[in-house]
Amino acid sequence: MGFKNFYLEPSLKGLSHRIKVISRFVGPSEECRYENYHVFLTFICGLVFGIILNRCWRSLVVIYHRSVEGKDRNCEKQVIGSHDQSFQVLERTLSLVTQQIERHKHRTGNVVEFLSPEDIVSKLFAKNALGSLSLDEACLHDQIDGVHQMLQCFRQIQKYSVNTNHPLFFNQLFGALDPVALAAELLAVSINTSAYTFETAPVFTMIEREVFSKLGQLVFGHNSRYDGLMLPGGSISNLTALHTARYYSRNVTNLSYTCDSTVNDAVQEEKKIDEFYHTADGSKSYKLPELVAFVSSEAHYSFAKAASVTGLGTKNLVVVPTLPNGQMDADALDRLMSVTEQQIPTKIPFFVAATSGSTVRGSFDDIAAIVEVCRKHERILNIEYSARLEGQSVCPPKENSFKIWIHVDGAWGGSAIFSTRSDVRKLLQGLEHVDSFTFNPHKMLGAPQQTTAFITRHAGLLKQANSIGAKYLFDCRKHGAEYDLGDASYTCGRRTDAVKLWALWKFYGSKGLGSMVESKIDILQKMASRIRHSDRFILACDPCPFNLNFYYLPTRIRKLLSECGVDIESNNPEIPNDISNELSMVSVNLKLLLHKSGEMLIPFQPISTQKADCFRLVLAGNKQFREEDIQHVLDLMDKYGSDL
Repeated sequence: MGFKNFYLEPSLKGLSHRIKVISRFVGPSEECRYENYHVFLTFICGLVFGIILNRCWRSLVVIYHRSVEGKDRNCEKQVIGSHDQSFQVLERTLSLVTQQIERHKHRTGNVVEFLSPEDIVSKLFAKNALGSLSLDEACLHDQIDGVHQMLQCFRQIQKYSVNTNHPLFFNQLFGALDPVALAAELLAVSINTSAYTFETAPVFTMIEREVFSKLGQLVFGHNSRYDGLMLPGGSISNLTALHTARYYSRNVTNLSYTCDSTVNDAVQEEKKIDEFYHTADGSKSYKLPELVAFVSSEAHYSFAKAASVTGLGTKNLVVVPTLPNGQMDADALDRLMSVTEQQIPTKIPFFVAATSGSTVRGSFDDIAAIVEVCRKHERILNIEYSARLEGQSVCPPKENSFKIWIHVDGAWGGSAIFSTRSDVRKLLQGLEHVDSFTFNPHKMLGAPQQTTAFITRHAGLLKQANSIGAKYLFDCRKHGAEYDLGDASYTCGRRTDAVKLWALWKFYGSKGLGSMVESKIDILQKMASRIRHSDRFILACDPCPFNLNFYYLPTRIRKLLSECGVDIESNNPEIPNDISNELSMVSVNLKLLLHKSGEMLIPFQPISTQKADCFRLVLAGNKQFREEDIQHVLDLMDKYGSDL
């Protein structure tokens, strides 16, 4: 037996063999007993030493292999570790989202934990602090506590952000999230696709088509053809309306000339924007008239931007005055269109935007009256235009081709389409006759931002106006290419926003969504009544269905108004200029105090019929606003404003 095998074999078989060998040295002979005793001890010590050496050898081999493999797999372990931690961040963040919704449900906490910009920098971006938002050090550098540090950052963001779900958040035309719509948003975000082609978003594409099929019936009626898209916000929708109307005017109706034109490709015409049409032989050129659009003085400012972007210019955007109740003055529109027609063939009217729910006052234009004015001027244009062109170098249009595009901006109040109540439906009377309509479910109904629907009664027109046909993306040889939506928009990537409106509609139904809208009107009417009969407040104008504009009156202002004989129970009080200046300062300072306290966020706004900035209260989002909340709002304003 070799040395290696004798001393290093630790098995039971090897141990038995050693005992047999040892027994040869330990015999009954007395002469050998002393010598054999020493030999026996030597073998026992060797046996123990061998077992220990064997175990050490094996441990050294294992350590060696681990060190070699560890060097090769070090980067891989780091990647796997960071991957595991990133999923932990996601899982724990979802619980933060749930906690946020729970706070909304139980109506706890302030609207905001106020910090000034300087405080935010010093408190939240301090270096080496737990939960610091500074980018100087990555959380993952701390292998033990990286997840906790990232979660602490998220908690800081959540803690010091404005809680728009709070019942006393009134600052903007959006607010409390609807849980079902939020669930749909989370689902869509987790899928992370773009709704430009059926290929990449098959289910979302068909959901969007389903939404606009039902929306078209709701807006235009069952027998109409229509086209629609989800767009990123009301401003982009208004731009889309003006852009599409311009294309329609240049290519489909008014300026689709009967003469032979070399500029007859839709895409080329829109991109080139040539001021002249030329005959095929080049012998004649015809100057195009400038297109003139009309909006009310209460219309959203996005129309002025849209006029610049589309090349109309703000000089061709006519602002129509409003009536005392904030509605567009239809008679004034009639007169201003007549003025424009006197400039034929230099200029022609082609677009009117009505507003359903203005930003400050909340007024609804009389759509039916606007439609009537536009139809009148279409007849005038079709009769007089050709007559005025005689002898001028302008190509005559097709017979009876003039069309004035009517767009309704219902970004705020358009959700009233879901109501069947007569007083609410009356707000949108005449909507079925317009050319396009937009509304924002993220404002009135509580869908996550941004959720905006744009629809037109002219099927296929959006694609005609916007299509470029980029072959790398849109190709008719692909599966479902005929259902692609992206080329009808002038954006490339598209969020899957339709699923949020679909989820609201699917869960609550038209009746449920209509009830949401109606409940806001009813509770605001009760609040208006409370203000009318309180000596601490005064209405700034007639209440609109979804907006309430009012002033808070400190004791000294009440005394001044009383001395001037102002009726504080009037819906449209006439407030002297000097008191208006004081009242405006009260509105600003009270808003700032409420903001800093964190208890309520409410805006002050200018209003056309008053010189003083007033408070505007709206119930945006899926806000659960009760009668006891009315009193709480009034008391809170009195608490912070009585000494102003």
